[in-house]
Amino acid sequence: MDLQRKAFEDQLYLAAELQRPVSIHVVRAWGELFDSFDAVMERMKQKYIFEDERHNPLEDHQVNQSPKKRKTAIKRRLLPPK
Repeated sequence: MDLQRKAFEDQLYLAAELQRPVSIHVVRAWGELFDSFDAVMERMKQKYIFEDERHNPLEDHQVNQSPKKRKTAIKRRLLPPK
């Protein structure tokens, strides 16, 4: 079951990356489904949320901003499109 769940989560992740819809049929496995959603969301957060210690590639595109505004922009969290 772990291999099947890993494959499912990889497919969800790929669909999110490519901004594609997903059709899921669930019978008495809602807990497993939501656990998979949580795992994929955590994986997406790790990719799209930048901490102050890590380099934010968007910082390079923030031109003509004061240092105070730039620091605020770095703290902004980036999430994948819904």
